[in-house]
Amino acid sequence: MAAFEEALRFGGLVMAHAAYVASDLGPGDIVCPFAVIESHGVREVITFQSDSQAESIERGKASFNEYKEDVTFWGFAREGLFSYVGSVESKRDVLTVSAWKVGMEEPVILQQCFLRDEAKKFKLTGSLMIAIHGMISSEATQATLRRTVFEGIEQHPQGKCWKAWSE
Repeated sequence: MAAFEEALRFGGLVMAHAAYVASDLGPGDIVCPFAVIESHGVREVITFQSDSQAESIERGKASFNEYKEDVTFWGFAREGLFSYVGSVESKRDVLTVSAWKVGMEEPVILQQCFLRDEAKKFKLTGSLMIAIHGMISSEATQATLRRTVFEGIEQHPQGKCWKAWSE
């Protein structure tokens, strides 16, 4: 379980960076998909600029296979839309991070909904969600996993903003 917990922390760090980037964007702007990789304690941010967000996301997802043999951690962040199957609610903006550490079969997925209004006010909404093998577990399990993710958020230089963004 150590690799999984470390991936959750790393994912929290990447999520904090994604939120920091999103918080600085204006209305209509979107987060450029990016990966954070770590090898031998050295981190690097790689952006995936393309003609479309969909193409950038595909390139970012493909980077997992490119880097997984050479890195200890891989995290991929992007902005998208979130909705529940069959819901009549409108789609919500969401930051999604796939996080992986050597020893894991597949990445764990973190998602955090957010709002950005015309006044450029950024706000995180709802609870951070964690999917393992594509499944969201019970709220009690989610709460336990979130504590580990928040440890990673706090490691980011702007992690202290998370609480203010959530209010």
